[in-house]
Amino acid sequence: MNYKFFKQAWQLMRENPLVSIVSILGTALSIAMILVVVLMFQISNSGYKPESNRNRMLYVLGTEALSLNEKNRIRNRGYMSVEVVKECFYSLQTPEAVTAIAAEQKPVSLPTKRLFKEYAIKYTDPNFWRVFDFTFLNGKPFTEADFQSAIPQAVVTSKVASALFGAESAIGKTIILDDIAYNVAGIVKPVSENAQQAYADIWTPYACSPALMKNSYYDGISGPFQTVLLAYNSSDFTKIKKELEQRRVQYNKSKRDMNVNFLENPITRMEITSGSNGFRKASLNDYFLRTGFLLLFMLLIPALNLTGFILSSIQKRQTEVGIRKAFGATRRAIVYQVLYENLLTTFIGGLLGLALSFLLLKLSSDFLLTAGMLIRPGLFAAALFFVLLLNLFSAGIPAMHIAGQRIVSSLQGSD
Repeated sequence: MNYKFFKQAWQLMRENPLVSIVSILGTALSIAMILVVVLMFQISNSGYKPESNRNRMLYVLGTEALSLNEKNRIRNRGYMSVEVVKECFYSLQTPEAVTAIAAEQKPVSLPTKRLFKEYAIKYTDPNFWRVFDFTFLNGKPFTEADFQSAIPQAVVTSKVASALFGAESAIGKTIILDDIAYNVAGIVKPVSENAQQAYADIWTPYACSPALMKNSYYDGISGPFQTVLLAYNSSDFTKIKKELEQRRVQYNKSKRDMNVNFLENPITRMEITSGSNGFRKASLNDYFLRTGFLLLFMLLIPALNLTGFILSSIQKRQTEVGIRKAFGATRRAIVYQVLYENLLTTFIGGLLGLALSFLLLKLSSDFLLTAGMLIRPGLFAAALFFVLLLNLFSAGIPAMHIAGQRIVSSLQGSD
C-alpha cells in the first residue's frame, strides 16, 4: 500500500512539473535558510580544531584605561599592553593556560627575494599551543626557551610554506618579517577564518617584536593584545573571574594616573555568539528570542507554500476523491494518500535545502569549512522534524477537510 501511494505521488509530480518544482524550491529555500541560521550559530559556538575546547575558554577581547582625575577624565577602550598581560594574566593560578595574542597583516619576504604579499600574522606566546590544538604536519611549535630568549622562530601553514618554498621542505628555512629573519620551526594545517582567535597564516613569539613590546600607552595600560584563558573545566569560570578581578585591583594599586578595567570581560564563547564583545554584554534571552522568531517565520513560508499547493491540487482532484469514496475508499485512506504525496515533495525539498545550506555557507565563508564542522546528528534530526512538521500541518489539515466532504459535493466540485 505504501509503495502504491509513493508511486502515485511520483506520477502526479511528473504530470504537474511546474507546480512540483515551485513547491520543492520553496521548501528547499526555506529549510536552507533555517539551517544556515542554525549552522552559523554552530560554527560560531561549537568546538572544532584548532579551537576544540571552546566550551572551556574565556576571552578578554578589550580593556578600558580610565584616568583617576575626575575633573578631566580620560577614557580609552581598546586592547591591553604587555605589562597588563604579565601582571594580570600570566600570574593567574586557576586556569590551565593563558595566552596573549596580537594580530596584524604584514608582507613576508625571503632572504634572497623581496615579496609584497601580505599574510595574517599572530604574535603570541608558547601557551598558545596549549590553548589551541593545531595539527602539525611537520616540525614543532616555538618553545618557552625560544620565547624567553627572543629567538625568532615561526610556525606557518602548509599553504604559506608551499607559496614561499614550493615543493621544498620549509622546516629550517628563513622568512623575513618586520626586517627580522625567522626560522621556520613548524608547519600546520591551514586554519578556518571562523576560528577567529586561532586563525593566521604565520605565528611568531611576540617577544621577538620590539615594536609590540614597546607598544603601550595611557599609563602603560593600553596596547595591542587580547587574551584567551583555558579552564580545566567550565565550572571554574566563576573562580577565574574572581581571581582576575583580584589581580586587576592589585595592579591598579601600582598606577598613579590611570586604572585598568576589563568591563564585561572575560566572556564565554556562547556570549560572543550571542553578540557580546567585551565592551557590552548582549542578553542571551534576547538572542534566542530573536532567533526563535526568525526560525518560526522561515518555517511558516514553506508551510503556506505547501498549503496553497495542496489546496490547488486537491480542488482539481475533488471529482477523483468523490469517485474513490463512492467505490468505498475510507477517509483515512484518502488522507494517507495526500500525506504520502506531499511527504515526497517535502522530502525532496528538504534534501535540496540541506545541500543548499552547505553551499551557501561555503560561498559566504572560507573554503576550510569541513563536514566535521557542519554535520551534527542532532541538527539533522531537528531538520527532519521540521520537514515532518511541515508535511503534517500543511498537508494533513487540507486533506482531512477534503476527505470529509460528502460524495455528492466532491463529485460536483463544490469548494
